[in-house]
Amino acid sequence: QPETGHVMRRLAVASVAAVVAAVLWSYRRDAEDPGDLGSGVMFDRIAHRYDMTNRVMSLGMDVGWRRVMVAALALEASDRVLDLATGTADVAIMEGRSGASVLGVDPSERMLEVGRRKVEAAALESRVRLVTGDATRLDLRNATFDKISISFGIRNIPDLAAALAEIRRVADEKATLAIMEFCEPEGGLLAPVARLFIRYVIPRLGAALSGAKWAEYRHLQASIAAFPSPPRFAQLISHAGFRVDSISFLGFGSVALYVATAS
Repeated sequence: QPETGHVMRRLAVASVAAVVAAVLWSYRRDAEDPGDLGSGVMFDRIAHRYDMTNRVMSLGMDVGWRRVMVAALALEASDRVLDLATGTADVAIMEGRSGASVLGVDPSERMLEVGRRKVEAAALESRVRLVTGDATRLDLRNATFDKISISFGIRNIPDLAAALAEIRRVADEKATLAIMEFCEPEGGLLAPVARLFIRYVIPRLGAALSGAKWAEYRHLQASIAAFPSPPRFAQLISHAGFRVDSISFLGFGSVALYVATAS
């Protein structure tokens, strides 16, 4: 099919680029774990190139994935929205454009600095506010939010159960939760290609493009591999007090979108 062929060409180009990047990167490859992988401190170091790196690593598809997640929230202008792991505010800005009031929370102040500039450029300062915070210890009142989102960030939280419990605490009655996260594709014609891309291409491209240490983008693949399978993660969401309404897959099975309702 034409669409599949187009994506395959993108994958081929990205793979070649990763090989070149690996060669160029080899002279400064740092295998040491700096001790803060996945933390706000790590994201502080890569904030200046984070958006560009994401676009390249996802072959430009990450913006569309986020739009699908935001659409799943069925936002209304009266909604109070919490976007966790908001990073540089891509999702918070999409949510703010619906007219809803959005609070974006992230542990990385430098990522938020980039996000605040983007919020200002979008003229959404009256709707979107960004603050530093820890998803397992939110300084927020109980039952505050109608819609809650987190994209590509929950796998970096060491205590998933604590984070999900905290999300449920701040969720209002029948609030909608949307979580988007990478996963290792299991089925489908392109699943083997997608797995290779996640395991080998993405870490090399990410490190080369962001100027980060090798370990920081090797962590990306490791964190995806260590994250619970979609059925298991859905169970964790349910145990936290949500009814899982749907699990859908994007990016040839490499991205899972969980939509749930507070119960």
